[in-house]
Amino acid sequence: MNEDIINLNVTIGGISKELLDVQKALEEYRKNQDKIDEKGLDFVEKAELVIDKAERGELILTEDQKRRIKSNLVKILNKMKARQ
Repeated sequence: MNEDIINLNVTIGGISKELLDVQKALEEYRKNQDKIDEKGLDFVEKAELVIDKAERGELILTEDQKRRIKSNLVKILNKMKARQ
């Protein structure tokens, strides 16, 4: 009987460790997700400002530069929308 209790304690300990690992991973994901969204939002704001200035003629960008900024802007916006 003591052996059964020991085995049960070992099993419970293993499950507890796995659950703690999952919880830690979830917390890290949430921390990183907030940072990514925050940095993504910062990029979106800056990119929109640059594109607006370029369209008003206040800033000269090549067509390739505009295309790259817009492409990254769309990618980040899509990722942010997918997370909501």
